[in-house]
Amino acid sequence: MIFACVNTKGGVGKTTTAVHLATMLAREQVTLLIDGDPQASAASWAAWRRDTEFAPSPTTTCLTGKAILTEGRALAKGFAHTVVDAGGRDSAGLRSALLLANCAIIPVGASNLDAAAMTDLLEVIDMARDYNPELLVRVLLSRVDPRTRDTADMLTFLNDHQFNVFKARVCERVAYRRAIGEGAIVHEVGRDQAAILEMNEFFKEVMQ
Repeated sequence: MIFACVNTKGGVGKTTTAVHLATMLAREQVTLLIDGDPQASAASWAAWRRDTEFAPSPTTTCLTGKAILTEGRALAKGFAHTVVDAGGRDSAGLRSALLLANCAIIPVGASNLDAAAMTDLLEVIDMARDYNPELLVRVLLSRVDPRTRDTADMLTFLNDHQFNVFKARVCERVAYRRAIGEGAIVHEVGRDQAAILEMNEFFKEVMQ
């Protein structure tokens, strides 16, 4: 199975989602993590992880632009699962990730800016489906502040546009930033049970 974590807007937890998903998949079967973002945040995480005793780890490589599709397709054949962390803007890399993937996971915040970005991304996804008609698209509410009504407003927007939304929610938590900075996932550092539960619920839905 090939997953692409995509959004044309940055700061939505895309890399956090990608590395958590890739690591949880690696616990079950061999998994490839493709860093397709020019900022190479997932590759930095993987480099930090190599200096730890955390295991297992996804095999990580960097690809950009159209190579995400051309080289990624060949590389993915050697793995049970592949996760692509695509760049946070409309680019050849993001579009290539959508052509490669079986499932696009869109982490999205809960603001008017996030809603506007979703409208733009929907056009890109529609074009990708012309060439990849079986592409499944699912939205993950990420970096949510449970103290506000923004989440309910975003859910209304997503439902109005008939997006397939995960029931799981990922809140804004220090635990995620700490884990990424240590080359880990939240299961491996700290004791934030709420963060661990969020990721477990997300992973359970992915595997369904």
